[in-house]
Amino acid sequence: MLKQPLQSFFQSARSLFSDKSSLAIFAGLYALFLGALYGFVAVKEATVVQVILTLLFIALAPVLFFMLQAAIITHAKSGSINWPIVLRSSTKLALVTLPVILVGVGVAWALNKWQGHYTAPFFNAPLPGQAPVPGIPAPRAVPPVYWPNVLFAWGRLLFFAVVVPLTLIHFWIGAAGKEVRDFFQGGFRASATRLGQTLSQALSPGSLLIYVPGLVLFALVPYAVLFARIPTKGAWSDIVVFSARLLVVFLFVLVGWVITLRALARNAGDAEKALPAPVDEKPDPTPATAVDQPEMTTV
Repeated sequence: MLKQPLQSFFQSARSLFSDKSSLAIFAGLYALFLGALYGFVAVKEATVVQVILTLLFIALAPVLFFMLQAAIITHAKSGSINWPIVLRSSTKLALVTLPVILVGVGVAWALNKWQGHYTAPFFNAPLPGQAPVPGIPAPRAVPPVYWPNVLFAWGRLLFFAVVVPLTLIHFWIGAAGKEVRDFFQGGFRASATRLGQTLSQALSPGSLLIYVPGLVLFALVPYAVLFARIPTKGAWSDIVVFSARLLVVFLFVLVGWVITLRALARNAGDAEKALPAPVDEKPDPTPATAVDQPEMTTV
């Protein structure tokens, strides 16, 4: 059971490198997305043209982002990139992202309020040779590790680095294969059941086995490469090293994310195929026993 997700991860990596055209399309969309973000930050709002460019970049960045996700998921499901389907799916991906963002903001606010009840005690060490002041209690020693802060930090890390991305990815995978209104068909109970199935699938051991190595590729390795201290000599050496770092970070983020998203999409498809078919509880309109016509005519 746990071997299949890892096989799906490595198969996704092999198929990605064998399909150079699709990888080039993903790289182009990712480069355009980064270019839109850079244009939004770099352009200053001084003239009318610059204001228009800033608004254009801020509107173009999410469009390119969701197009990239829709293209990856569509290619993982069908083996090709159908641009009309990608455009429709990107809109659905944007719609299902909004509730997850609102829930994440609400959880962040709740954690901040909760942590406010467990603030670390203030330790004001006396100066050397300073006598204690009468009537003021002596400062108490504070342990070097304040465990409530550690627990809140790990809770935020697990929620925002694992739970939220995995849940969002599985919402994307489900939205790319059906209409958004399908999530709300059947009333509140059916919608809650589908939501529970999506959450259980997102946090299943198979999804975690795919996501953890992917997280190392598209997050931890780029962070280490970008902030590692490399001694350089001269301005040109700094420029070369910095350019090489950006290129390596670009490649690892792109390849790691595409492999992870493709593997999760395929794993979700395999899990749906493995589910038993729903049992039709409607009574059979045909009678269980048939009566011959000659027997009915005889009295």
